[in-house]
Amino acid sequence: MMDLAKLTWLLESLLERTPGSRHALVLSRDGLKLCHSSGMSIDSADHLAAIAAGLQSLAHSASVEFGSGTGGVRQAMAEFYGGLLFIVEAGQGAHLAVVTSEEADPGLVGHNMNELVEQLGEYLSAPARNASGQA
Repeated sequence: MMDLAKLTWLLESLLERTPGSRHALVLSRDGLKLCHSSGMSIDSADHLAAIAAGLQSLAHSASVEFGSGTGGVRQAMAEFYGGLLFIVEAGQGAHLAVVTSEEADPGLVGHNMNELVEQLGEYLSAPARNASGQA
């Protein structure tokens, strides 16, 4: 895994170049926060990681049942009063989540997220944990 300070800096850069974005977070498939942008408290980051993992899991189930059957999810998105939540796969076992205002351009948000993932996908992976909780 990449140095978390460098990854946090890259998340901050993503927010700076994406108008309307508020928070960014990298999480493991099972909902553990790996790193987050500076504007979030630890509790908020943990909460967002759990929400994003749940939404991504639901999207995966929908893909298996109603998609091609492979379980592939390119992006999950939730639109709520006051904002949007985007989640994309970011390497094996990792996801990138971004929260934006309602005014954000979803196309630009998705583009910038995917650009970051393409550049750093191999570094944004979280190996599966074994039964003892160790990677």
